[in-house]
Amino acid sequence: MIRNPRHIAIELDGALYRYDGQRLETISSLKDLSGDIWLLTDLQDAISRHMSVEAAHNYVDVILRKKMQESGEFDDSVSIISHWKKKKSRHTTEVSFTALSARKFRYYTDLAEGHGDAVLLFPLYAVLLRALKTIRSKEPVAVVFQHNRFADIIVGSKNQVFYINRCVAFDTSEEQLIRLWDTVKAELVSVRQEQRLELNNVFVMDWIDSIDLPSHTDESGLKWSRLPGAPVIFNDKRLQVSLLPVLKALSVVDSASTPVQKACFFTRQMAPVLNALLLTAALFLACGYWYFQHRSDQLGNRITSLRGQLVRMQARQPEQFNREAFDRTLGFVRDLASYRNVPSYRDIIADLSSGVPEQMKLEILKINYRSGEIQVEVFGHIQAPFKTAHTDYQGLIRTLKQKKYVIESNRFDTDIRDSQFLLKFKRKFG
Repeated sequence: MIRNPRHIAIELDGALYRYDGQRLETISSLKDLSGDIWLLTDLQDAISRHMSVEAAHNYVDVILRKKMQESGEFDDSVSIISHWKKKKSRHTTEVSFTALSARKFRYYTDLAEGHGDAVLLFPLYAVLLRALKTIRSKEPVAVVFQHNRFADIIVGSKNQVFYINRCVAFDTSEEQLIRLWDTVKAELVSVRQEQRLELNNVFVMDWIDSIDLPSHTDESGLKWSRLPGAPVIFNDKRLQVSLLPVLKALSVVDSASTPVQKACFFTRQMAPVLNALLLTAALFLACGYWYFQHRSDQLGNRITSLRGQLVRMQARQPEQFNREAFDRTLGFVRDLASYRNVPSYRDIIADLSSGVPEQMKLEILKINYRSGEIQVEVFGHIQAPFKTAHTDYQGLIRTLKQKKYVIESNRFDTDIRDSQFLLKFKRKFG
């Protein structure tokens, strides 16, 4: 995620500041800044609230716009900036939002588009929501941002928002600001009771004009603490301001700018990376071109050499070649080679004898030599009881199979004391 633009501009309580990571100074307008800008603004005259809306998630902004228009709080048409949404039921959605006049929203849009560089808009409550997420508490906590005569409140956990509101004092006198803190405390106690929340911790986020947190001696049970601050120099004074670390934790997804403006910012931020990638790709292509050119030359030389060898081989080829005579000679040689593998009569009789028991008599033996195989037919009888005769007969078949003969057919007849058999088998050679 891309963070840390060149400039952070802060618009609070009618004043505009520039923060560069070390110094904070006032400026007259954004035109005084060159480079990409993240603009934090309190959107003067805007209204921020949290409520449940009877509408599907995709139509919440439309219903909110209609409600705020009908409430009469704005003379102009209304623009809605949603900070957080959660589907509560099929037709109910919880939403935290900021409503402002469409004319005011167009002002900020035109301001961003009229600047020569990318400008992203961050509403104040988007920053408070980021502070809430930074705390990462599973239980409800409150974040209070006190500046000038205002105190902005957000109550929630790392995954849920329960309440947002702004408390206002009449002026910036010490008495009024102390009453402002009393109002904030009463507001938090009321939220805890009405929503039945286990709200115990309150984190205060301060600004350059914030007053010290008053000590509460009541029995509200709220534990008050300040968020960690960052050192900054303002008007030659070194201050600790806890708003600044939260600004550094912001990301582009927190922005309320249009998708086009976000895309413009991403493009500008990614330009150096894209240039480096393009340069790397160009170097890679150049190296690849050199390598394959060198390889192509090697292959070309190899092809030329092989062609020369082919020409020389063709030059040594006999001018007249009698194919028919060559085939006859080759066939004769192949026949001689195959005859060496032909089993002789002696071999066949030896194979049969190894599986013939004493009581088995062979009466007829036929051997037929064919191309690539021999076929043998044996007829005989066995003078023995049936069980013994059949066992000897099966033994003969097993012996022939062990000798790599294939049994084509066999027949076994018995007359109790005398049995006859006929075997046909073959064996390939070559």
